[in-house]
Amino acid sequence: MTTRMLFTVAAAPGALVAQAGAEPYWLTYEGNDLPENEGWTRYWGNQDDEYQGDGAIRTLEDGVLTIDTLHDPWIYDYNWIDRPGEFDPEPGELLVMEWRLEVDEVVGVWCGPGVSLASDERWRAGFAFHEDYIWSFFEDDAFIPITPGVFHEYRFVSSDLRSYELYIDGELARQGAWGQFAGPARIKCLV
Repeated sequence: MTTRMLFTVAAAPGALVAQAGAEPYWLTYEGNDLPENEGWTRYWGNQDDEYQGDGAIRTLEDGVLTIDTLHDPWIYDYNWIDRPGEFDPEPGELLVMEWRLEVDEVVGVWCGPGVSLASDERWRAGFAFHEDYIWSFFEDDAFIPITPGVFHEYRFVSSDLRSYELYIDGELARQGAWGQFAGPARIKCLV
């Protein structure tokens, strides 16, 4: 699968609720360097185990991170950042994630590149991206069509980490629900 990504991932409780007096919290990746050089953890491997094989072919040019795994359908290569106690918004605050993404091609055993977010209360929302649709993988039959071959701007908003709104290119595309899981509070960018 080839993924062209420019992530501006912002977990910003209160950033859109200035009248509540909350101070914005920003966690970003803006394509200035590889994510692992900016505080994210890289995790990669293949069917043999973690950190086996060559991993994805990754390039960074003009703020666009391109991750290419077409040479081996078993490769996984992703970055995450753990922030226990920092994602869950207080009353009157919002959690907002924004990113831009273009998916060129998805082949092989993986479900496509993705973005997921986990809360301290063990709730999770996540999306797998394909050339012409998005799958909300904690919700049954939640598929959202997109126009293939172009970058799309995504905005994920939640006030309670149980429900969310997903905007694509400024338009509301889905109102959905988080699913329960086991694991730490984290943002994960999957390929």
